[in-house]
Order: sequence, then C-alpha cells, then structure tokens
Amino acid sequence: MELRLSIGDGVLRINVKPDDRTLWQDTLHSITEPGNILLACESSSCALVDTKLTWVVGAAIRDTWIDQAGAIVNLLQTLGVASPLAEAVPEHCPGLAGELTWAFYLERHGWLTACPVLPLMASGYAES
Repeated sequence: MELRLSIGDGVLRINVKPDDRTLWQDTLHSITEPGNILLACESSSCALVDTKLTWVVGAAIRDTWIDQAGAIVNLLQTLGVASPLAEAVPEHCPGLAGELTWAFYLERHGWLTACPVLPLMASGYAES
C-alpha cells in the first residue's frame, strides 16, 4: 500500500505497507528519547547537517525533532533532497511535527519515501 506522487522530475512515495511501518516502529521504540522524524542517513558519526539521506539498507538511522511541518523542507534539502520534493512533504504528510512520527529515506532510483510511524501502546501494539 503506497501512494506515488509525481513532483517535478521526482516522485514522493508515501509508504504505508504494514511490514515497513512495523520496522520503523521497532526502530523508533529502540531509541531512548526519539524525535518525531526518522532519517536513513549515510553517516551517524557527524552532525546531521553534514550527512546525506540515503536508502534504508546499511543506513545510519538518525532521529531529530521538528516543531512545525515547514521545518522539514530545509532539513531535507540540507540532506540532499531536491527542493520540489522537499517542499511537497508538508502538504502530503499529515501529522508532521505533531503526534505522528515520520520516517524518510531515498529509494535507489532517487524517489523520496515517507512512512508514517504509529506509536506503540502499552500493550505493544500500534494505535489505529
């Protein structure tokens, strides 16, 4: 289950596949004090602004916090995402900078993928 949006010369892919959401949820749950943004980056040994967004396999998963949806645009651009794709994210990712965590990564062919991450409830199951 996914939504593909053509944005300029690129594609913004909203990924809601249950298996992928579960993997991101497990990652979020493993972080002691997680932010509301998860990013698949090339490196975890430098400042966030000094790395680039990449695909998930072999990536350094980084977290950060944004307090308004528009802040994601500059962050993604800093991480190497094309401006039209970064600028489309606030419109197409509901709950961004709110109660919902979003994970971002690049597909190998350059698509920007966004995946909503549902919070775990005390029972260990995701809220619906």
